[in-house]
Amino acid sequence: MLKAKEGRRIRKDKESVLLTLAKEETRRLNADIPVSLHRKLKIRATEEGRTITELLIELLEREISSTDADKQMHGQQSSFE
Repeated sequence: MLKAKEGRRIRKDKESVLLTLAKEETRRLNADIPVSLHRKLKIRATEEGRTITELLIELLEREISSTDADKQMHGQQSSFE
């Protein structure tokens, strides 16, 4: 099993995700993804000393934020409002 050293940035990201989870009610999300993508997620999470859930929350938040920012630049309404 791969084991990574936790750097300062990774610990800070992990703390941020955990604080978000602690403050907000959660919902379970099930998705069928290719085995190869799951493997990549697991490797990345292990390298960063995080869980797949923590990694996915960060990636989804980043994607949604960047999509919303792009829409605002072009005067479109966010699909999440």
